[in-house]
Amino acid sequence: MDLHCPPRMVETIQELRKKVQAPVRAYNDIAGVLVGDHVSIHVTRLFIQLGISPDVGTIGMLVCGLAGSALLPFGGGWAVAGFAVIFLYYVLDCVDGEVARYRQVEALRWGFHDFMFHLYVKSAFFVCLGLYAVRATGHSWTFAFGLSAFLATIFGKAMYDAALVLTARYVLMRTPAERARFTREILEGSDPTDLERDGDLAGEGEPYKFGRFAGIARAMLTNFDLGILWFLVAATLDLFLGPWFVEGVSIDLKCALLAFYGIVLPLDFLDRLVSYLRTGGFHAEARRVRRAHHFRAR
Repeated sequence: MDLHCPPRMVETIQELRKKVQAPVRAYNDIAGVLVGDHVSIHVTRLFIQLGISPDVGTIGMLVCGLAGSALLPFGGGWAVAGFAVIFLYYVLDCVDGEVARYRQVEALRWGFHDFMFHLYVKSAFFVCLGLYAVRATGHSWTFAFGLSAFLATIFGKAMYDAALVLTARYVLMRTPAERARFTREILEGSDPTDLERDGDLAGEGEPYKFGRFAGIARAMLTNFDLGILWFLVAATLDLFLGPWFVEGVSIDLKCALLAFYGIVLPLDFLDRLVSYLRTGGFHAEARRVRRAHHFRAR
């Protein structure tokens, strides 16, 4: 693991954006459009100037995510600090990819760790919030909100990653001759007539675009990375507002927000799952993966 790279003079922020953000703009989500791209680019520039390896960003995101989550059950100022550190997890998650693209040193093994680190942090985040809710309210059943939010988040990630994972598995488990054909097509490109048979996919290659208000609001209220910021705001306000009672249960804004996510995220996942199955979402995403890499999995 190389944690240091030669420092160098770095382009302007605008030039750097073209190199490290523009190539993946089409894969951005609402958090990246609103927050991530605007914050991470400055940290990325610092990493490049100081010659810091992208591996530091990948390790740092795990450390920040787990350390920040561990502070949440204590509430008060500790929770504010915890959410701030978890936001740094999100920033570093953007930074490691940007630095790797700049230096052209992306490694598959770190892609695996990056994928797993997300699961570790999201698990710790909602579990620790559930523990906080139990501590703040004095009722063990409130932990269910953290658990339901965690399960919905993980299942949602699995649903959207399934097309990529299963397409790769499909290719790797073919006969040697078929694998050789897939490899050739990925490296050299498939026959254009083969790709044309798949047809065009709606929104293919387009970056995230803001649509109707309801769609924007839904994306903002169900996105995990933006959720970190909502909790940070709630934790800060809790320092001044204090708890209140609902049906004899003492709650604060953090508990209320966790209850919101514990109800809304499972409903959002179920709605997306039904839509995904009804509209053939898996088939469309699998086609998108294949077309992006210029091959047809027959």
